[in-house]
Amino acid sequence: MALLWCDGFDHYGTSTAKMLDGVYAEVGTSASISTLNPRTGANHLRINGGSGQAATFVRRVLGGAKTTVGLGAVFYLTALPTGNNCQRIFGYSDAANATQLGIVIQSTGTIEAWRGVPGSGTSLGASSSPVVVASAYQHIEAVVLFSQTVGTVEVRVNGVTVLSVSGVDTCNTALTECSQVYIGGAANGTQTDKTHYIDDLFCYDNTSSYNNTFIGDRRVLTLFPDANTATADWTAVGAATGYECIDEASPDDDTTYITAATTGLVSQFGLQNLPAGISVINAVVMVERARKTEAGTANTQVSIVSGASTTAGADKALTEIYTYRQDVFQIDPASAAPFTPSEVDALQFKVARTA
Repeated sequence: MALLWCDGFDHYGTSTAKMLDGVYAEVGTSASISTLNPRTGANHLRINGGSGQAATFVRRVLGGAKTTVGLGAVFYLTALPTGNNCQRIFGYSDAANATQLGIVIQSTGTIEAWRGVPGSGTSLGASSSPVVVASAYQHIEAVVLFSQTVGTVEVRVNGVTVLSVSGVDTCNTALTECSQVYIGGAANGTQTDKTHYIDDLFCYDNTSSYNNTFIGDRRVLTLFPDANTATADWTAVGAATGYECIDEASPDDDTTYITAATTGLVSQFGLQNLPAGISVINAVVMVERARKTEAGTANTQVSIVSGASTTAGADKALTEIYTYRQDVFQIDPASAAPFTPSEVDALQFKVARTA
Protein backbone atom coordinates (compact mmCIF):
# COMPACT_ATOMS: atom_id res chain seq x y z
CA MET A 1 0.00 0.00 0.00
CA ALA A 2 1.11 3.56 -0.66
CA LEU A 3 -2.03 5.68 -0.32
CA LEU A 4 -3.14 4.97 3.25
CA TRP A 5 -6.38 6.96 3.30
CA CYS A 6 -8.12 10.09 2.11
CA ASP A 7 -11.01 12.18 3.39
CA GLY A 8 -13.32 14.75 1.81
CA PHE A 9 -15.58 14.96 4.93
CA ASP A 10 -18.69 14.37 2.80
CA HIS A 11 -19.91 11.04 4.22
CA TYR A 12 -20.33 11.85 7.94
CA GLY A 13 -23.22 14.26 7.50
CA THR A 14 -22.28 17.12 9.81
CA SER A 15 -21.47 14.87 12.77
CA THR A 16 -17.93 14.97 14.11
CA ALA A 17 -19.01 12.13 16.43
CA LYS A 18 -19.19 9.86 13.37
CA MET A 19 -15.57 10.78 12.55
CA LEU A 20 -14.65 8.87 15.70
CA ASP A 21 -16.35 5.69 14.46
CA GLY A 22 -13.16 3.90 13.47
CA VAL A 23 -11.65 6.78 11.48
CA TYR A 24 -10.03 9.38 13.75
CA ALA A 25 -8.59 8.71 17.19
CA GLU A 26 -9.42 12.21 18.42
CA VAL A 27 -11.49 15.13 17.17
CA GLY A 28 -11.00 18.36 19.11
CA THR A 29 -13.98 20.14 20.63
CA SER A 30 -13.30 23.14 18.39
CA ALA A 31 -13.55 21.00 15.24
CA SER A 32 -16.76 20.73 13.24
CA ILE A 33 -17.96 19.57 9.84
CA SER A 34 -19.20 22.65 8.03
CA THR A 35 -21.01 23.41 4.78
CA LEU A 36 -19.85 27.05 4.85
CA ASN A 37 -16.94 26.98 2.41
CA PRO A 38 -16.05 23.55 0.99
CA ARG A 39 -13.39 23.27 -1.70
CA THR A 40 -14.83 19.95 -2.91
CA GLY A 41 -18.24 18.41 -2.32
CA ALA A 42 -20.70 19.67 0.28
CA ASN A 43 -18.60 19.68 3.45
CA HIS A 44 -15.23 20.61 4.86
CA LEU A 45 -13.53 20.34 8.24
CA ARG A 46 -13.67 23.60 10.21
CA ILE A 47 -11.40 24.20 13.19
CA ASN A 48 -12.24 27.25 15.27
CA GLY A 49 -9.24 29.20 16.47
CA GLY A 50 -8.36 28.89 20.12
CA SER A 51 -5.61 28.14 22.57
CA GLY A 52 -4.75 24.66 23.79
CA GLN A 53 -3.82 21.62 21.74
CA ALA A 54 -6.65 19.47 23.07
CA ALA A 55 -9.42 21.50 21.44
CA THR A 56 -8.08 22.33 18.00
CA PHE A 57 -6.94 19.31 16.01
CA VAL A 58 -7.88 15.95 14.59
CA ARG A 59 -5.63 12.92 15.12
CA ARG A 60 -5.48 9.77 13.05
CA VAL A 61 -3.59 6.53 13.67
CA LEU A 62 -1.77 5.18 10.61
CA GLY A 63 -2.23 1.49 11.38
CA GLY A 64 1.47 0.75 11.77
CA ALA A 65 4.87 2.36 12.19
CA LYS A 66 6.02 4.26 9.09
CA THR A 67 9.47 5.58 8.26
CA THR A 68 8.19 7.86 5.49
CA VAL A 69 4.87 9.71 5.72
CA GLY A 70 3.30 12.07 3.20
CA LEU A 71 0.35 14.32 4.03
CA GLY A 72 -1.54 16.65 1.71
CA ALA A 73 -4.63 18.83 2.04
CA VAL A 74 -6.02 22.22 1.13
CA PHE A 75 -6.08 24.80 3.92
CA TYR A 76 -8.06 28.04 4.15
CA LEU A 77 -6.96 30.40 6.92
CA THR A 78 -9.43 33.11 7.87
CA ALA A 79 -6.40 35.14 8.97
CA LEU A 80 -2.69 34.59 9.41
CA PRO A 81 -1.74 33.80 13.01
CA THR A 82 -0.76 36.75 15.16
CA GLY A 83 1.91 34.71 16.95
CA ASN A 84 4.50 32.19 15.85
CA ASN A 85 4.72 28.41 16.30
CA CYS A 86 0.98 28.04 16.94
CA GLN A 87 -0.74 27.47 13.57
CA ARG A 88 -0.15 23.80 12.82
CA ILE A 89 -0.43 22.28 9.38
CA PHE A 90 0.71 18.73 10.15
CA GLY A 91 2.06 17.02 13.26
CA TYR A 92 3.70 13.61 13.55
CA SER A 93 3.90 11.33 16.61
CA ASP A 94 5.34 7.93 17.42
CA ALA A 95 3.52 4.80 18.58
CA ALA A 96 3.32 6.17 22.13
CA ASN A 97 1.80 9.43 20.80
CA ALA A 98 4.95 11.35 21.70
CA THR A 99 5.69 14.28 19.38
CA GLN A 100 8.27 13.67 16.68
CA LEU A 101 7.87 16.67 14.39
CA GLY A 102 5.55 19.58 13.65
CA ILE A 103 5.07 21.89 10.65
CA VAL A 104 3.56 25.33 11.26
CA ILE A 105 2.55 28.52 9.50
CA GLN A 106 4.14 31.60 11.06
CA SER A 107 2.69 35.10 11.47
CA THR A 108 4.29 36.32 8.23
CA GLY A 109 2.98 33.41 6.15
CA THR A 110 6.25 31.45 6.18
CA ILE A 111 6.31 27.72 6.91
CA GLU A 112 8.67 26.20 9.47
CA ALA A 113 9.45 22.61 10.50
CA TRP A 114 10.38 21.73 14.08
CA ARG A 115 11.67 18.57 15.69
CA GLY A 116 9.59 18.21 18.82
CA VAL A 117 6.95 20.76 19.79
CA PRO A 118 7.12 23.91 17.64
CA GLY A 119 8.58 26.78 19.60
CA SER A 120 10.26 24.64 22.24
CA GLY A 121 11.93 21.97 20.16
CA THR A 122 14.58 22.36 17.45
CA SER A 123 13.90 24.30 14.26
CA LEU A 124 14.87 22.25 11.20
CA GLY A 125 14.26 24.96 8.64
CA ALA A 126 11.82 27.53 7.29
CA SER A 127 10.71 28.87 3.95
CA SER A 128 12.79 31.83 2.82
CA SER A 129 9.74 34.03 2.18
CA PRO A 130 5.98 34.12 2.91
CA VAL A 131 4.21 31.30 1.05
CA VAL A 132 0.73 31.17 2.65
CA VAL A 133 -1.96 33.85 2.49
CA ALA A 134 -5.29 34.20 4.26
CA SER A 135 -8.79 33.87 2.77
CA ALA A 136 -7.90 31.40 0.01
CA TYR A 137 -7.60 27.64 -0.26
CA GLN A 138 -3.99 26.55 -0.84
CA HIS A 139 -2.69 23.04 -1.27
CA ILE A 140 0.02 22.12 1.23
CA GLU A 141 1.83 18.78 1.06
CA ALA A 142 4.71 17.48 3.18
CA VAL A 143 6.85 14.35 3.04
CA VAL A 144 8.96 13.42 6.07
CA LEU A 145 11.57 10.66 6.35
CA PHE A 146 12.04 9.74 10.00
CA SER A 147 15.65 9.10 10.95
CA GLN A 148 18.05 10.24 13.65
CA THR A 149 20.80 10.82 11.08
CA VAL A 150 19.53 11.10 7.50
CA GLY A 151 16.04 12.49 8.03
CA THR A 152 14.42 14.71 5.43
CA VAL A 153 11.54 17.20 5.35
CA GLU A 154 10.10 18.68 2.18
CA VAL A 155 7.03 20.93 2.04
CA ARG A 156 5.31 22.11 -1.14
CA VAL A 157 2.67 24.80 -1.47
CA ASN A 158 0.58 24.60 -4.63
CA GLY A 159 3.16 22.20 -6.05
CA VAL A 160 6.21 24.40 -5.41
CA THR A 161 8.88 23.33 -2.92
CA VAL A 162 9.11 25.99 -0.20
CA LEU A 163 11.07 24.09 2.47
CA SER A 164 13.56 21.28 2.02
CA VAL A 165 16.07 19.92 4.54
CA SER A 166 18.04 16.69 4.51
CA GLY A 167 20.59 14.87 6.62
CA VAL A 168 18.89 15.93 9.85
CA ASP A 169 17.45 14.28 12.94
CA THR A 170 13.68 14.17 12.46
CA CYS A 171 12.95 12.03 15.53
CA ASN A 172 12.29 13.68 18.85
CA THR A 173 12.01 10.30 20.58
CA ALA A 174 14.08 7.14 20.56
CA LEU A 175 11.71 5.61 18.01
CA THR A 176 12.61 6.21 14.36
CA GLU A 177 9.07 6.09 13.06
CA CYS A 178 5.69 7.79 12.83
CA SER A 179 2.53 5.94 13.85
CA GLN A 180 -0.04 8.77 14.01
CA VAL A 181 -0.59 12.21 12.59
CA TYR A 182 -2.27 15.47 13.59
CA ILE A 183 -3.97 17.74 11.09
CA GLY A 184 -4.57 21.43 11.76
CA GLY A 185 -5.11 23.09 15.09
CA ALA A 186 -2.79 24.64 17.65
CA ALA A 187 0.76 23.32 17.76
CA ASN A 188 1.27 24.01 21.44
CA GLY A 189 -0.84 24.73 24.49
CA THR A 190 0.17 28.32 25.10
CA GLN A 191 -0.61 30.15 21.87
CA THR A 192 -3.70 30.63 19.75
CA ASP A 193 -4.33 29.42 16.21
CA LYS A 194 -6.77 31.05 13.81
CA THR A 195 -10.00 29.56 12.49
CA HIS A 196 -9.17 27.46 9.44
CA TYR A 197 -10.85 25.08 7.00
CA ILE A 198 -9.42 21.81 5.70
CA ASP A 199 -10.55 19.75 2.71
CA ASP A 200 -9.25 17.11 0.28
CA LEU A 201 -7.02 15.41 2.84
CA PHE A 202 -4.84 12.39 2.05
CA CYS A 203 -1.98 10.38 3.57
CA TYR A 204 0.52 7.95 2.05
CA ASP A 205 3.76 6.09 2.70
CA ASN A 206 6.44 4.81 0.31
CA THR A 207 5.70 1.10 0.26
CA SER A 208 4.57 0.56 -3.34
CA SER A 209 5.12 1.85 -6.85
CA TYR A 210 1.95 3.98 -6.75
CA ASN A 211 1.28 7.16 -4.76
CA ASN A 212 4.56 6.83 -2.90
CA THR A 213 5.82 10.42 -3.21
CA PHE A 214 4.34 13.87 -3.80
CA ILE A 215 0.85 13.38 -5.22
CA GLY A 216 0.03 17.05 -5.74
CA ASP A 217 -3.19 19.03 -5.53
CA ARG A 218 -6.05 16.55 -5.68
CA ARG A 219 -9.76 16.54 -4.89
CA VAL A 220 -11.36 13.84 -2.77
CA LEU A 221 -14.65 13.15 -4.55
CA THR A 222 -17.30 11.17 -2.69
CA LEU A 223 -19.54 8.98 -4.87
CA PHE A 224 -22.61 7.29 -3.42
CA PRO A 225 -24.50 4.18 -4.60
CA ASP A 226 -27.11 5.01 -7.23
CA ALA A 227 -28.17 1.70 -8.80
CA ASN A 228 -29.04 -1.88 -7.95
CA THR A 229 -27.91 -4.91 -9.96
CA ALA A 230 -29.22 -8.42 -10.45
CA THR A 231 -26.92 -9.54 -7.63
CA ALA A 232 -29.06 -8.61 -4.64
CA ASP A 233 -28.96 -11.17 -1.82
CA TRP A 234 -28.92 -8.67 1.04
CA THR A 235 -32.33 -7.56 2.37
CA ALA A 236 -33.35 -3.91 2.13
CA VAL A 237 -34.81 -2.44 5.32
CA GLY A 238 -36.48 0.95 5.50
CA ALA A 239 -36.42 1.70 1.76
CA ALA A 240 -37.72 0.09 -1.39
CA THR A 241 -34.40 -1.09 -2.81
CA GLY A 242 -30.90 -1.86 -1.61
CA TYR A 243 -29.06 1.17 -2.93
CA GLU A 244 -31.69 3.50 -1.48
CA CYS A 245 -30.85 2.07 1.94
CA ILE A 246 -27.15 2.99 1.71
CA ASP A 247 -26.97 6.20 -0.35
CA GLU A 248 -27.21 8.79 2.45
CA ALA A 249 -24.54 11.47 2.73
CA SER A 250 -25.64 11.70 6.36
CA PRO A 251 -25.80 8.10 7.64
CA ASP A 252 -29.14 7.23 9.24
CA ASP A 253 -27.80 3.92 10.61
CA ASP A 254 -30.75 1.77 11.80
CA THR A 255 -33.36 3.69 9.81
CA THR A 256 -32.42 2.41 6.35
CA TYR A 257 -29.87 -0.33 5.78
CA ILE A 258 -29.18 -3.66 4.10
CA THR A 259 -28.75 -6.84 6.11
CA ALA A 260 -27.43 -10.35 5.51
CA ALA A 261 -28.62 -13.05 7.90
CA THR A 262 -26.28 -15.81 6.73
CA THR A 263 -22.80 -16.30 5.36
CA GLY A 264 -22.40 -16.26 1.59
CA LEU A 265 -24.94 -13.55 0.74
CA VAL A 266 -23.72 -11.01 -1.84
CA SER A 267 -25.11 -7.76 -3.22
CA GLN A 268 -23.67 -5.52 -5.90
CA PHE A 269 -24.35 -1.85 -6.67
CA GLY A 270 -23.56 0.88 -9.16
CA LEU A 271 -22.05 4.22 -8.19
CA GLN A 272 -22.54 7.82 -9.19
CA ASN A 273 -20.40 9.10 -12.07
CA LEU A 274 -17.51 11.47 -11.59
CA PRO A 275 -18.12 15.14 -12.37
CA ALA A 276 -16.92 16.43 -15.73
CA GLY A 277 -13.34 17.55 -16.13
CA ILE A 278 -11.59 14.84 -14.12
CA SER A 279 -8.48 13.57 -15.90
CA VAL A 280 -6.32 11.80 -13.29
CA ILE A 281 -7.41 9.17 -10.74
CA ASN A 282 -4.88 8.28 -8.07
CA ALA A 283 -6.97 5.67 -6.27
CA VAL A 284 -10.46 4.48 -5.40
CA VAL A 285 -11.22 4.12 -1.70
CA MET A 286 -14.28 2.09 -0.78
CA VAL A 287 -15.79 3.00 2.59
CA GLU A 288 -18.16 0.70 4.48
CA ARG A 289 -20.14 1.63 7.61
CA ALA A 290 -21.47 -1.51 9.26
CA ARG A 291 -22.19 -3.37 12.46
CA LYS A 292 -23.42 -6.78 13.54
CA THR A 293 -26.64 -7.35 15.49
CA GLU A 294 -25.96 -10.84 16.80
CA ALA A 295 -23.49 -12.65 19.01
CA GLY A 296 -20.74 -14.60 17.32
CA THR A 297 -18.72 -13.97 14.20
CA ALA A 298 -19.91 -11.63 11.46
CA ASN A 299 -17.46 -10.62 8.71
CA THR A 300 -17.89 -8.61 5.54
CA GLN A 301 -15.75 -8.07 2.47
CA VAL A 302 -16.10 -5.23 -0.04
CA SER A 303 -14.82 -5.70 -3.60
CA ILE A 304 -14.68 -3.52 -6.69
CA VAL A 305 -15.92 -4.91 -9.99
CA SER A 306 -14.60 -3.61 -13.31
CA GLY A 307 -16.11 -5.43 -16.27
CA ALA A 308 -15.39 -9.12 -15.75
CA SER A 309 -12.60 -8.45 -13.23
CA THR A 310 -12.90 -8.15 -9.45
CA THR A 311 -10.47 -7.09 -6.73
CA ALA A 312 -11.44 -8.00 -3.18
CA GLY A 313 -10.75 -5.85 -0.17
CA ALA A 314 -9.85 -7.13 3.27
CA ASP A 315 -12.07 -9.55 5.13
CA LYS A 316 -13.28 -7.46 8.09
CA ALA A 317 -14.73 -8.57 11.41
CA LEU A 318 -17.69 -6.46 12.60
CA THR A 319 -18.56 -5.31 16.10
CA GLU A 320 -21.93 -4.27 17.47
CA ILE A 321 -21.02 -0.60 17.06
CA TYR A 322 -21.31 1.16 13.70
CA THR A 323 -17.77 1.53 12.41
CA TYR A 324 -16.26 2.86 9.19
CA ARG A 325 -13.87 0.50 7.43
CA GLN A 326 -12.09 1.18 4.18
CA ASP A 327 -10.23 -0.52 1.37
CA VAL A 328 -7.81 1.33 -0.92
CA PHE A 329 -7.61 0.25 -4.58
CA GLN A 330 -4.83 1.92 -6.58
CA ILE A 331 -5.23 0.09 -9.90
CA ASP A 332 -8.19 -0.98 -11.97
CA PRO A 333 -8.69 -4.77 -11.76
CA ALA A 334 -9.48 -5.05 -15.48
CA SER A 335 -6.54 -3.07 -16.86
CA ALA A 336 -4.00 -3.65 -14.04
CA ALA A 337 -3.13 0.03 -14.42
CA PRO A 338 -4.20 3.25 -12.70
CA PHE A 339 -7.89 4.04 -13.10
CA THR A 340 -9.21 6.23 -15.87
CA PRO A 341 -12.33 8.36 -15.33
CA SER A 342 -14.41 6.13 -17.62
CA GLU A 343 -13.33 3.06 -15.68
CA VAL A 344 -14.37 4.68 -12.41
CA ASP A 345 -17.74 5.62 -13.92
CA ALA A 346 -18.30 1.98 -14.86
CA LEU A 347 -17.22 0.54 -11.51
CA GLN A 348 -19.56 -1.44 -9.31
CA PHE A 349 -18.94 -2.48 -5.75
CA LYS A 350 -19.83 -5.77 -4.15
CA VAL A 351 -20.45 -6.49 -0.48
CA ALA A 352 -20.38 -10.06 0.82
CA ARG A 353 -21.02 -11.58 4.20
CA THR A 354 -18.06 -13.92 4.56
CA ALA A 355 -18.55 -15.26 8.09
